[in-house]
Amino acid sequence: MENPFGTLETRPARGYLVSILVFAGFLLIQFTLQPMLDGNAPMSMLLIAVIFASIYAGGRAALLVTLLSLAVTPLVLLGPGSAFAASTPRGHAMLIAFAVLGLCISFLGGLFHDARIKAHELMITLDDREHTMRALLESTTQAVLGIGTDGRISIANKAVFNVFGYRPEELIGQSSAILVSNDEEPPADARGDPFTQHCITASMMGRELMGKRRNGEEFPMEASFSMAETRAGAMMVSYVADITERKLAAERLRLAAQHDHLTGLPNRALVYEMGDQLLSATRRSRNFAAVMFFDLDRFKPINDTYGHEAGDKMLQEVAARLQSTVRGSDLVGRIGGDEFVAILPNIPNQDDVLHAATHLLKRLGEPYRIDHLELRTSPSIGISIFPTDGGNLDTLIRNADAAMYHAKHRGRNTFQFFTAEINRQAEHTLAIEQRMRQSIEDKDFELWYQPIFNTTSMDVVGAEALLRWKQADSEPLPPGEFIAVAEASGLINQLGDWVLKEACMQLKRWRAQGLPSLFISVNVSPMQFRATDFQSRVRNLLAHADVDPSQLELEVTESTVMKQVEEASRTLAGLKKMGLRIALDDFGTGYSSLSYLSSLPIDKLKVDQSFIRHIDTDARSLAIAETVITLGKKLHVEVVAEGIESKKALQLLRERGCDLGQGYLISKPLREDHFMHWFQQSGNQQYLH
Repeated sequence: MENPFGTLETRPARGYLVSILVFAGFLLIQFTLQPMLDGNAPMSMLLIAVIFASIYAGGRAALLVTLLSLAVTPLVLLGPGSAFAASTPRGHAMLIAFAVLGLCISFLGGLFHDARIKAHELMITLDDREHTMRALLESTTQAVLGIGTDGRISIANKAVFNVFGYRPEELIGQSSAILVSNDEEPPADARGDPFTQHCITASMMGRELMGKRRNGEEFPMEASFSMAETRAGAMMVSYVADITERKLAAERLRLAAQHDHLTGLPNRALVYEMGDQLLSATRRSRNFAAVMFFDLDRFKPINDTYGHEAGDKMLQEVAARLQSTVRGSDLVGRIGGDEFVAILPNIPNQDDVLHAATHLLKRLGEPYRIDHLELRTSPSIGISIFPTDGGNLDTLIRNADAAMYHAKHRGRNTFQFFTAEINRQAEHTLAIEQRMRQSIEDKDFELWYQPIFNTTSMDVVGAEALLRWKQADSEPLPPGEFIAVAEASGLINQLGDWVLKEACMQLKRWRAQGLPSLFISVNVSPMQFRATDFQSRVRNLLAHADVDPSQLELEVTESTVMKQVEEASRTLAGLKKMGLRIALDDFGTGYSSLSYLSSLPIDKLKVDQSFIRHIDTDARSLAIAETVITLGKKLHVEVVAEGIESKKALQLLRERGCDLGQGYLISKPLREDHFMHWFQQSGNQQYLH
């Protein structure tokens, strides 16, 4: 309710007016009642007016009333007609006493008035501070609690309702222990109320605790604590936040980091983490464990033909079948691509592994219904046994992976247990891979060149570049002994790029040495050819090579092209646009479709040496060679015969119109310097007869 007299700040102006009115009122009363009053009454009433002015308006108003009283009283009340004469000693004493009392009352009134103003200002300041503090407490979403040293709550803001479900007034006076889970133990070096003990031992950085809501629900909370000194003594101030959502978000991130986003299965990191735990449990039970490594057969053609969406759905179905087929205690994870792993702990005997592998092979080989398609794939499974084949998960998975490759080589859609022989081969392969990586850095690889000649003129028109790996203590290794390892380890692209670059550099050196415009034919690995960035890598190489692209010929095997004809045809067309020439190598050993063959953008057919080597003694080989030569002429492409080792074979090929040839009859593969010497010194005309 508003003060009708105004605030203390507005009273001084009003105080003077009110004081004068009070003085006038008392003076009027005295005039009216003077006949009934004795001699002291008038002065007493004026003194009351002074006191009132002092109390209400302060010392200055009281002084004003005192002066007015001293001015008016001698004239009106102490005149000759008054019963109280001012000329008498008693009258003089009364005036002096009135003046002194009035001045004292004015002084005291001033002090009292100033004290009231200061007290009022202090109350306003305290009210403002309390309002500010309350506003700050209520503006935060964190629950703020003030807790005494006895563990009881003395302050609580409104946010405690959102965090704990209590209204603030319900918590005042309660023990802070009701806000903490019963399972939350206080620090080891503290006793008593867990919440307050955490307050004592925690820092301002905060501590995670399990809180308890009013309904008994437990939840994770973060509480930070600090000590505050109040008039009532020390108080612990706690800021509490519900971190349930933060915990859930962190858990979602953890699961996303440890699980494959497509199938929901544990990823490689989680497989290793959980797999180690399963092996530890198996070790304690003195049983066996099996690690199965799965690779889907012919999955890439499905992915390429029907699209990644269909491929992803198939992988999801494979994951679901794996999970539904193994035991609940088994672990299934996706390692990457179309590779999965299953860890089967606590198996009493290895016959159970055989049964499980047979069942998985059958289940994963059943048709997959993907949208309107019915697709088929089969797994190749490698199996290693714990502890026989390894004492840790990394070794077991590596051995199972090696066994899986043997399963693929055996014809796919089967399983293979890890053996000592596989182990030896795996160790040999690993040793080659490690040496190969170092040799690439040390530049231990080189190209040898086998001449390619025109069978009619016997002129050397080009050379096939053959990769060799230099050995410190023996002859260089041919590609057949390390290319498979390079493909398996992913080094094939690095090696292939080096071969192409070196072939281009060789063309430039031959040009500088004055040799005729020879071409160099380079073999392309199937994995290298199928790489999605193969064309771009070749294009970048040619851009920096400064050679005529038509002098560079790429040899791709028939089997490589025929596995994915449409995609291979697009790749070949892109290479042809760059100006490169294309040769279809090992022709006759695969299963070419003539309809596809007629549409391939190729320049040459290379008849495999297995047919050429015996054409002078085997009629069937000669018939095949004749057929290929005839086919090449019909397709308007050149035919190259590999493996010419006798003059009679050369004569037969020449008579049947074979365009080009190569073989030991003319020359073995030669190092760069030997090739140059051979080219300058050799007289090729001897082979005409």
